[in-house]
Amino acid sequence: MTGRAPGGPVVAIETSGWLGSVAVAVDGSVVARRFLTERAGHASGLMPAVREVLEEGGTGLAQVAGVVVGAGPGSFTGVRIAGAAAKGLAAGLGVPLYAVSSLQAASFAREAFAGDLRELADAVAAAGLGQDLDRDGQTFAGKDGKREVRYVLFDARNGRVYGACYDVKANGSVELTPPHGGTILEVLNGRPPMGTCFMGDGAVTHAALIHAAGYETRPPPAGIAIADAVVECCRWEPVDVADWQPDYVREWKPG
Repeated sequence: MTGRAPGGPVVAIETSGWLGSVAVAVDGSVVARRFLTERAGHASGLMPAVREVLEEGGTGLAQVAGVVVGAGPGSFTGVRIAGAAAKGLAAGLGVPLYAVSSLQAASFAREAFAGDLRELADAVAAAGLGQDLDRDGQTFAGKDGKREVRYVLFDARNGRVYGACYDVKANGSVELTPPHGGTILEVLNGRPPMGTCFMGDGAVTHAALIHAAGYETRPPPAGIAIADAVVECCRWEPVDVADWQPDYVREWKPG
């Protein structure tokens, strides 16, 4: 059961990882986006990027009908920045706020991104997410409607990951294993279905162990959460702006 998307421009924000992004969507389609490639600059660059995408999309803040945000997990600072900005925009404009798991958005990035995949790969590279990039989408699946089970892993350092598993087709991403924190060994010992494909920066970090367990990994930009996918995965069920908090999955501790 899903709600109905607002009848006007929607601002989307996603800064849970090294690559941040903002977009404006009209009638469910992204009409403008900006990538934030400097992680330390997510906070200072976010609102200028929002203004830029609104201008490029031919609209303004006064016309915004809703805000959708990548709710985490991921970088504590990045998730907090996105959450605070989204809540501030929604409250200030008096519009609904919607939240989407950043892990689910990462599972559906290929299907959601309507632009040139090389543009996305270039942004991933600029954010410092590795050199082994899929610039043409050759290792992506799902666009032809074929089912694929994807396990998204975000690197939480020291052998730990944030993860979730999704059943993905061209028309959607369905949660199989909810977002969780833990170690890579705990994930693999849980024996995901054979044929599951792992992606995300956590999959890159732990590729050797994943391959030894008999699973495939996909290089970035597979498994990278982007604002386009936040829009595509949104169920359009608003949250309470005053009470909502990002999904950190576990209590954050320094280090």
